[in-house]
Amino acid sequence: MSKNRIDFESHVASERTHLSQVRRAFADAVKIEAADPSMINFLVVCCDYMIFSLRRLIEQDVVLHERLLPHVDSDDAEYQEKLKKLDTGLSSMETFIRNLENAKLQLVKSGLYGLHDFKKVANEFLDAFLTMLASNRHSTYSLEKEVFQSSDWEAIACISEESIQSEKDLYHDVIISSPEGLNPRDYPPIGHQQAVE
Repeated sequence: MSKNRIDFESHVASERTHLSQVRRAFADAVKIEAADPSMINFLVVCCDYMIFSLRRLIEQDVVLHERLLPHVDSDDAEYQEKLKKLDTGLSSMETFIRNLENAKLQLVKSGLYGLHDFKKVANEFLDAFLTMLASNRHSTYSLEKEVFQSSDWEAIACISEESIQSEKDLYHDVIISSPEGLNPRDYPPIGHQQAVE
């Protein structure tokens, strides 16, 4: 992999596109009333992907925050508030990720009998995803483009051979287990200016 800004930005963009696609397929699956063991499996592998991917996103955004902070003047109220919101959102999101992880483990144990309880936690997670995380995306994008060098993008990407392989494997698991009409690949990518829903 050549180490330049385009590669690192592109790789992160690809991961976040996959996360968006899996999240939307998962949200549609949660709405389906009739379920069978294959649907349970799909919900579980979606959780595995989202938990991995969101923890990577949080790791990336923590580094982004650290790298952006020196470029924001202490009296720049707008960007100080954006960074504060990013920080608060990341901390809150980790709580919802842990709740989803626990609900997923319970669903694995209880199967169809635990689906109702799982869906309650899943919907809380999805609400948190949209309100706390997706609403903050790209709020600092123009400043990032202005001040970051390729070394910053490399640090923010937090890319390793292990992370690349894990993301690829987990995304593949979601694809091959997706019921008809819920393949994440069929959900169009969301651009910077498009709505998250």
